[in-house]
Amino acid sequence: MGTKGRSHLLSEADIAALYAQYGHAIFKRCLRLVGNAEDARELMQETFFQFFSGRDRFLGKAAPFTFLYRIATNLSIDKLRRRTTAGPRTSIEDAPEQAVPGQSQEQRAQALEEIKVLTEGLDEETLTIAVMSHVDGLTQEEIAETLGLSRKTIGKKLQRFMDVTRDRAGAKV
Repeated sequence: MGTKGRSHLLSEADIAALYAQYGHAIFKRCLRLVGNAEDARELMQETFFQFFSGRDRFLGKAAPFTFLYRIATNLSIDKLRRRTTAGPRTSIEDAPEQAVPGQSQEQRAQALEEIKVLTEGLDEETLTIAVMSHVDGLTQEEIAETLGLSRKTIGKKLQRFMDVTRDRAGAKV
């Protein structure tokens, strides 16, 4: 697949194999974040498209799933941000099984807007780490392994996330 120090250029067959192996996990990741099966399918496809398009940047130093997971998370967060800036959309109504029990469309839209305000300006890596920890329930060690970062870096990023969001939440009270 390449020589040491050079990019591992993945073929279409390699990407197809990754899709077969990880497609369902990436779909579930997107669905968990956006709460809509149609959007999650589109995001899953976009994830693999972006991975394939940027395969020359994949150096093989981490597992392909790490890159796919990060792309899926970032695309899903971007989708949520677009939803909140565009206002509530019918897609929120379309997935009542994904909503918090007893939560109305307006409450969900309000929660998404609050998340946007609380996290605005944080870098993508910090947001990804926070989602992996607080949404997916991964340990700092699991996040570090998945993203190829040290556990100490994960801890610092999570602390920054908590400090920023607590300060902003406190300012709203």
